[in-house]
Amino acid sequence: MNEKGSVIFDSRPALRSPYIVCGLNGWVNGGDVSVGGVNYFIRQFKGVKFAEMLTSRYHIYQIPGVDSLRPVFRMQDGLIVESHLPKNQFYYATNPASEHDLILFLGTEPSLNWEEYTDIVVSLARDFGASRLYAICGILDRTPYTREPMISCTCTDAKVKDEMEKYNVTFSNREGPATFNQMLLYACKQKGLEGVNFTVRVPFYPEFNVVIGYSPKSMKAVLVRLNHLMHLDMNFDELNNAIKEVEGKLDFVRQQNPQFNTYIEELEKDYVEMPYQEPLDISPNDAIRLAEEFLKKNKDQR
Repeated sequence: MNEKGSVIFDSRPALRSPYIVCGLNGWVNGGDVSVGGVNYFIRQFKGVKFAEMLTSRYHIYQIPGVDSLRPVFRMQDGLIVESHLPKNQFYYATNPASEHDLILFLGTEPSLNWEEYTDIVVSLARDFGASRLYAICGILDRTPYTREPMISCTCTDAKVKDEMEKYNVTFSNREGPATFNQMLLYACKQKGLEGVNFTVRVPFYPEFNVVIGYSPKSMKAVLVRLNHLMHLDMNFDELNNAIKEVEGKLDFVRQQNPQFNTYIEELEKDYVEMPYQEPLDISPNDAIRLAEEFLKKNKDQR
């Protein structure tokens, strides 16, 4: 184990032009999309922790009158049996399906030193030869759970944006306080690393006290795009089963509550759905050529 600045390394794996995927607990972890999404990668690809950022420089544990910032401990029979402190950990995984391995960053949105924090994440990515950073997040929104979640996207440059056009996303148009993922992209831009942030909507119905703490449908909407972008071979059975379970519970609420059912129907009327279709990995010229060959073949067979 060795230390470099605010990062402690358990090992220094040899990685092939990795992609780094970042998920942070905090304001943009609606539906557990951010943290849960990165944990899904870690489970699927048997990620191994190789580095960790020190927490003391980035997290406040106490503000007068605010208890939610403190670490959470569980005691049993006079013993501490469980503890939950902020984590900022780097995992790696190999990806035999492509020429790019993975770095998976599981973090906690910092209270302090945002610029330093983002600089460490992006610098580590650059040190390991990363070719692109992906950040994922979920925000609560009044959207129908029966439809495909909408995803907005922010990119570091026009070239990356052109690539994202194929993935049926909208592009962010807003001005106001930055999310931490936007700060990550800003650091990427400053250091010349390509970066993409995906923000997915998570159903949220406060009028009926319905908050979806775990939204597998929103999580899958992001992961299927990353699966194609990073040339992975992911299994979505776990998420598909969870989607059925969550939607089954919400369907039951609709059956029992006519007002909630009407509310969802109204949301469905106004919702513009953008279902994901996996893009073809061919150029426009190749697509035209294949179409011409198909038409010619059909004509010859008549």
